[in-house]
Order: sequence, then C-alpha cells, then structure tokens
Amino acid sequence: MNQLTLRQIPKIIYEQLRLLAQKNHTSINKTILWLLKKALGVDENQHKKRDLKDLAGSWDENQLNEFEINTELFEQIDHEVWKT
Repeated sequence: MNQLTLRQIPKIIYEQLRLLAQKNHTSINKTILWLLKKALGVDENQHKKRDLKDLAGSWDENQLNEFEINTELFEQIDHEVWKT
C-alpha cells in the first residue's frame, strides 16, 4: 500500500474530518480513504448496483406532479373486474 502525507490542512477541514470520523465510529485515516474513494468513483467491489437510491429525492416539484398525474389511473378500482 502507498502512503501519503498531507501538510497545511486548514483547521476547518481537519475538524470536519474528525467530526465525520467520530460520527461513523472510525479513524480519520479510514474516513479520508472513504471520502477519496467516493469522490473518485472508486469502488473496491466494482459490482453494478441495482437499486434506485441515486434517484431518491432527485425529482423537482414539476416532475413529481407529472408523475402523480400520469399514475392516477392506477389508483382507480375497476369494480366490474372485482365483482364476485
């Protein structure tokens, strides 16, 4: 593994790193490595994710309204089909 030394880290950045490490119950070193991997798009697992979490909360008000209008049909019950 390679090593890297950082100098002249602004106090505000160091404090934010320390707080994030505390929040995640991990070391500052592991926190920095996690942030670098995330920023660079490097994933050690390199498997394709099949979830939609990147889309969650990404719609604006107009997109939400359009979706609701276009899916209103699915809220309707066809009583003729459900007769017993």
